[in-house]
Amino acid sequence: MFKVFLVEDENVVREGIRKNILWEQYGFHYTGDASDGELALPMIRKIQPDLLITDIKMPFMDGLSLIELVRKELPKTKIVIISGYDDFLYAQQAIRMGVDQYLLKPIIKEKLVEILIGLHEKMLEERRQQEYIESFKREAQEYENFSRRRFFEQIVTGGMSVSVISETAKNLNIDINAPFYNIVLFSLSSAEYDGSVPETYTENLVKVQEDVTNYIIDHPDLIFFRWNITTYAVLVKGSNEDIVERNTRDCIENIKNRCISAGQDIGWYIASGTPVSRLGAIPACFSEASRILSYRYLCPEEHILSEASIMNLRKRSNSTKTGEGNKEIDPAHVRKFLSSGTEKEIDDFVEQILQNSGNEFASLSMFYRYLKMTVYFAAIEYLDSIGFRVDSLLSTEYRPDDSASTIDDARQYMYQVIRQTIELRDRESAKQQHDILRKAIDFIDNCYSDAGISLDKVAKNVNISPNYLSAIFSQEVGQTLTEYITYKRIDEAKRLLRYTDKRLSEIAAEVGYKDPRYFSFVFRKVTGCTPSDYRRGMNSER
Repeated sequence: MFKVFLVEDENVVREGIRKNILWEQYGFHYTGDASDGELALPMIRKIQPDLLITDIKMPFMDGLSLIELVRKELPKTKIVIISGYDDFLYAQQAIRMGVDQYLLKPIIKEKLVEILIGLHEKMLEERRQQEYIESFKREAQEYENFSRRRFFEQIVTGGMSVSVISETAKNLNIDINAPFYNIVLFSLSSAEYDGSVPETYTENLVKVQEDVTNYIIDHPDLIFFRWNITTYAVLVKGSNEDIVERNTRDCIENIKNRCISAGQDIGWYIASGTPVSRLGAIPACFSEASRILSYRYLCPEEHILSEASIMNLRKRSNSTKTGEGNKEIDPAHVRKFLSSGTEKEIDDFVEQILQNSGNEFASLSMFYRYLKMTVYFAAIEYLDSIGFRVDSLLSTEYRPDDSASTIDDARQYMYQVIRQTIELRDRESAKQQHDILRKAIDFIDNCYSDAGISLDKVAKNVNISPNYLSAIFSQEVGQTLTEYITYKRIDEAKRLLRYTDKRLSEIAAEVGYKDPRYFSFVFRKVTGCTPSDYRRGMNSER
């Protein structure tokens, strides 16, 4: 139903229009009316009608003034003007302002109905066209995110030559060429996110993800990439080093403000590298930013991390010589790393622990045994919290003993225990991811005929964030979720074309496409031929 609002100063005319038209029969919902433009305007702003029917000559605010304001604020609203013969000059002016229809007084019911039927068809067609556009945009965006993620992985791991980077960027419509670059990394998740379980769907998290993404997209010197489930990357460009540094500061500040506005239920950290002057140096810049970001486990109270943050942490550690600090490792920091850290970050995390232990303990084997015990029991506690039996957590080879320890021994031990724990965590997470994917695929397989099915709708059904679902779906299935839906629909359409005599419009509706023309467009895009050609080909094979 489309919403309609009426503005008419004559009570008799207004009542007649309201009562004598079977609005819902013609696809409209009568939302209200007013006697002049001044009274109507706040009501129109609140209701946002799809169709406005207004007289021209009215007291206080005439129809022309009202039309001018509505056109500015609600450009998609259709407008029908009502006018007497003597107001034709006003009507001409209104037509120039973009009104859709013109109705003369006295109003003939049949004429108004004719106008409503025509506008309804036009509005339906426009709605269908908009749905095509939105659907195509969603599909294109999801595929682009998938492709960009793979592209970025290859850039930062050094898996591409400069020439290949430039060519791939061109194909992805990414303007990557610039004299200087920097990398900004930011981690974004729900505050209670535990790496052992998928991130649950929350409206607040989705909103801040969208806000940050939209900000970056609106700035041509910033290129957005997804790195993993919770971490995002921004490639910052600039014509010189000073501009890159300024763009980096602005980027960090804007991400920070959006995260703060989201409230305390959002966990976020930001880090950046040092500007570099060539594409080939981006992996080193990324590595630096990753190292700094990994300090979020030891500096959880600092959301914007930098080399200064690291130096302050070391100063606090070294202050134990004067009795100002505490040499103990906080097990909570270790558990936090075990819950959301990655295997690539283990080396940095272990080194951070050792570096912040202080030089005065370099020869104390007892202290290194303490480090080993702390990491071991943190691992035990964390794994127990995610459902592992205590007696099967870590084999005896990982249990610390009382033998003398060196720094190398402590380093190797901590690395092994942390890696083993993360492997167990990821194994459990993989099981849950598999269950989620199975539920998501089952939901799609049962509901693909629903024209409104989308990534967001599927994510809500399985109760995880759309970003998380998109990442694991493309990673495990090898295609985007939207691609899977499309191919599912087209496969069913092929079956119906092959074995039934249903009309194309019926088949389109049955597989989830409201408009047969859009169905034909998608079918040809996937198969290389039209539905009619496909059916004829099948018939010729019989």
